[in-house]
Amino acid sequence: MKISNEQAEYLLKLPKKIVEKDVLLDNLTINQVFPFNLRYELVSEKDDEFTFLLEIQQSKKSTIRISFHHQENDSKTGLLRVDFNSGHKNPEEINEFLPKKFHHYAGKYFDNNEHHIHYHIQGYKSLAWAIPLTVDEFEIKEINDDANFNSTFANIIKSFAKTINIETNIQVNILLL
Repeated sequence: MKISNEQAEYLLKLPKKIVEKDVLLDNLTINQVFPFNLRYELVSEKDDEFTFLLEIQQSKKSTIRISFHHQENDSKTGLLRVDFNSGHKNPEEINEFLPKKFHHYAGKYFDNNEHHIHYHIQGYKSLAWAIPLTVDEFEIKEINDDANFNSTFANIIKSFAKTINIETNIQVNILLL
């Protein structure tokens, strides 16, 4: 199934809830431990034709290398991903479906300290295009390995959930080891 830009936008905006054991959750508490790896199925009561996946992965080698991933689960099409401290190279070619805000970043290589956000763009492989977080609406622009790391990480989880329209109230327990 190929997804158009308009369909991807619809799927991102669709209200979703986290599912555990076939139950839609109103509330979820997550224990934050290193390395952090989380994977949840999401569904929408508004349009149950689709299922979704929320995945958060933290590198085992670097506490601040983190990826927040959201995809339509049946087709495995990535809809949105936020990467902190991870490299990426955008495609060189611009097709007719690429929004103007991406044109300036054709062929751009993001090095590990350029935090960026990937979007689904019709006609390209899944999540091939990214723009810097500094020019995107995503609320949190950076994360550092400092005294505020744990609270910033918890806020990023909540911000990502808000961005992909998760209605489940997520609380994050910060566990200091």
